[in-house]
Formats: sequence, structure tokens, C-alpha cells
Amino acid sequence: MKFIALQGGTRHPIHISSINLSKNLGVSQQSASRYLIKLVERGYLERRLAQGGQIVTVLNKGITVLRKEFSEYSLIFGTQKEIEMKGILETGLGEGGYYISKKGYMSQFQEKLKWKPYEGTFNLRLHDNEVPKIEAMKAAEGILIEGFEQEGRTFGKAWVFKCSLENGGGIVKECAIISPKRTHYRRVVEVISPIFLRDKLKAVDGDVFTTKVNLGDV
Repeated sequence: MKFIALQGGTRHPIHISSINLSKNLGVSQQSASRYLIKLVERGYLERRLAQGGQIVTVLNKGITVLRKEFSEYSLIFGTQKEIEMKGILETGLGEGGYYISKKGYMSQFQEKLKWKPYEGTFNLRLHDNEVPKIEAMKAAEGILIEGFEQEGRTFGKAWVFKCSLENGGGIVKECAIISPKRTHYRRVVEVISPIFLRDKLKAVDGDVFTTKVNLGDV
């Protein structure tokens, strides 16, 4: 579909032959034809047969898919400077507050964020379709929080990304998402702030929040 879009198929109908399409896709003519038929069946393309090939147009549903891919590649390669993610508030296990309170982390937060975090995290569980945004965020530079040793135990490095947090109850601009080097929670983002966010935003589990992550502000 990308090849068709590059030929102008999102703006107007274009003529394309099975031979040309198969060469560009690196597949047989039969496979190229099946590929077009599948895109039509899914509602991505409109197609009608014509002399020497077919006339095709990328429909709105196909354009939506292409825009999503463009957005994701922009995140991966750094051309997009902000990510917006939505998640549902849930209570964590208390691990976030434990780690944040450690002197080795806290001193770096204060130095690099210019504020002292409240000793607890605001956990948002994202929908499956938001997971690529988390991975794209992690691919950005972020602010490095170095690992350290304390009381005979090693604490790993992490990255923080400045963000804002909002819902119908208001907006808090002084926040950051913390992303440990190792985490088991792919769909959960942990937000820290100098204030107790649940109290400030009158939040309870199940509330939906939007966080806007600034990838360019380190």
C-alpha cells in the first residue's frame, strides 16, 4: 500500500500494472494480484480493472493505517518530539515508592529534574495499541539516572522523560515518566511528580488520564 501511496494513490486514482507492482514488491505477479485483492477486501483500496492493469485509489481506512505507520516511524527515528498516551490509573505494588526513596536515585532526580519527587508512582495501564509508543519513547534519549550500590545491593540505571498529566480534574505539568532498564510491565508507565498526584487530581483507580511526553526536553 505504501508503494501505491507514493505514486499519488492517496490523492487521486492511479493506473498500475501487475508487472510493475510485482517488481516493486519483489514477488510474483500472482502474489501481487492477491495482495491487491486482500487490500480491497479489507477496505483499504478501491480497485477496478483497466487496460494493461488496474486503477486503484487508497481509501480513508488505508490512509489511516499509513498515518499510524508514519507516526510510529517518526517516533522511532526522532522526527516527532512529543508522544501522547492514554492510560487507566491502577494501584501498584509499592515498589516504585521504595526505589524512588533511595538516596542514590533521589539525589539524581533533584539534580536533573530540579524537583524532589513524591515517594510513590502514579501508574497508568495503557491499551495494547499504545505499547508501540512506549517502545518509541524508550528509543529516545531521555534523562539518564545512573545505577548505584547501596547497603550491599546494586540498583540499576533508569531513564526519565518529562511529561504532563491531565484528565477532567485538571492538569499537572511538572511530571516525569520513569523507565527502569529492566521492567516486567510493558503496558504500564510510572509517573512521578513533586506532588501527590492522586490528591491533586482527585483520582481513583479506573480513571482515564492523558500524558504528553516531551522527547526533546532533556
